[in-house]
Amino acid sequence: MTLADLQPNDSAIIAGIAHPDAALISRVMALGLIPGEVITVLNVAPLGCPIQTQVGNTYISIRKTDARSIQLSR
Repeated sequence: MTLADLQPNDSAIIAGIAHPDAALISRVMALGLIPGEVITVLNVAPLGCPIQTQVGNTYISIRKTDARSIQLSR
């Protein structure tokens, strides 16, 4: 399951980030999206992009294409 699969008010644990762009992985992890953290989807824009999330006390909007790279577990 990926972050793009979650609906608003769903939560899951970040299992890993699999993206070919190492710079993107570094930016995402610097924002707090690290394996083991709980992520919650707060809202999804009407066209499906971006996805507003919360990790700890941080709110992050993520493009759907990038959300597909964030692997989750329940």
